[in-house]
Amino acid sequence: MRVPAGWPLIVLAGGAVATAIYAGDDQAVAIPLAFLALLAIGGLLLWPAQRRAVATNVPGHGSWLYAPSPLGAALRAGRSGRSEVVALIDELERKTSRPDLPHTPGDELSRLRGLPRPEFREYVQERLDAIERWYS
Repeated sequence: MRVPAGWPLIVLAGGAVATAIYAGDDQAVAIPLAFLALLAIGGLLLWPAQRRAVATNVPGHGSWLYAPSPLGAALRAGRSGRSEVVALIDELERKTSRPDLPHTPGDELSRLRGLPRPEFREYVQERLDAIERWYS
């Protein structure tokens, strides 16, 4: 059974309402407890928005794959995003180790799109290792 994330606010609001009702004509107790119940209910209504805001502002939260980046989008696209992955590696290579490197030809991109996933990963790893070796 899943318990709601804001269960303490639910308990607080319920307890405050019950005690305010039980207080009856004693307005010195009933009014502050009713106000407390309204605050708890308001906090409960704002809870999802607050959690969402905190979750999106935490550095390193979530997976790098879902970061708003061209590489993340290309990886999520699967086989159709492989051309973009290769283009990004080409660009990285040109900016770092080999500024004279031409773009990967179209027939090579077609071949890479058709590779099985493990072979494509190996190709990407080899290209990244070559860039890393250039710096070591």
